[in-house]
Amino acid sequence: MKKTLIAGAALAAMLTGSMAIAQPGGGKMRGPDANQDGVITEAEVRGHARERFAKMDVNNDGKIDKADREARQAERFKKLDTDGNGQISQAEMTAAREAREAKRGERMAQRGTEAKPGETRGGPGGKWRGKRGGGGEGMQRGMMRMDTNKDGAISLAEFEAAAVERFKRQDTNNDGQVTKAERDAAREAMKQRWQEKRAAPEG
Repeated sequence: MKKTLIAGAALAAMLTGSMAIAQPGGGKMRGPDANQDGVITEAEVRGHARERFAKMDVNNDGKIDKADREARQAERFKKLDTDGNGQISQAEMTAAREAREAKRGERMAQRGTEAKPGETRGGPGGKWRGKRGGGGEGMQRGMMRMDTNKDGAISLAEFEAAAVERFKRQDTNNDGQVTKAERDAAREAMKQRWQEKRAAPEG
């Protein structure tokens, strides 16, 4: 049977997923894990941001830009195209999704938590924050916000500053660490803003 090339939003999401933005406490990419007391420090956030930047800077030129995104997409496509025929079939898409679900289940089992179908891990402490959403458009907006000098690229300084800014918004008592209670409060506030935005009339 002739393989079918899968196009559209599903493939785009799978190809761009690895380029999601690192924002501790929320966003598409994992933040640092909390310690046994459920606490995350600013130093840990900075360290994690530097690690994520290094992985996203595919060509090691000190910035994340279009070239890096295209390289990661090509890398992701090659990984999905398991038979190397230059196309991604429905079967290959399904296999990739099932593999992700299996790995996610293993991680959650190690942490003693459980994921519900369609949910994605969000932020420090291994919390789950509902169904996936936003896709490439949301990621693009996040990248644009990080690019504070508007040069079309994200520097390490910009990447780290965005992570720290998010951390400080959650650190409501300004003690240099974010507790589980502070993360939960930030998550609820974000949820409420999202609900209000959806309820607001358009135009």
